[in-house]
Amino acid sequence: MGKIAFLLMTSPYTFQNSDTVIKLAKAAVKAGHEVTGIYLYTDGVYNAVNTIKPSDERDRNVAELFKELTDEGITVASCPICAEYRGTHDENLLIEGAGFDGLGALSEFVEDSDRILIFTS
Repeated sequence: MGKIAFLLMTSPYTFQNSDTVIKLAKAAVKAGHEVTGIYLYTDGVYNAVNTIKPSDERDRNVAELFKELTDEGITVASCPICAEYRGTHDENLLIEGAGFDGLGALSEFVEDSDRILIFTS
């Protein structure tokens, strides 16, 4: 089985990227692969903010879906500098199980993986 890392650089509800990362990560784990981590960079940091709410068209908040991944033991790390620039660098704003970690975390996710999937606009 393989090891996969994800880099998500877009905010929730703008593109399909957030939902795609969530579904791929769940499917990978179900198929026996290891997800070494999901790194939220640039606008991607909004995905782990617990105060972001979905439109009426959605029944589930993206942040809640990312929390399900952390509950399964998948590391979700947000870039602290990106969060600082966006006014979200506050541990109280993050979903339970997520944290802030610098680009070193991303390099470790990549080093420990067979492949990285990058989602950007």
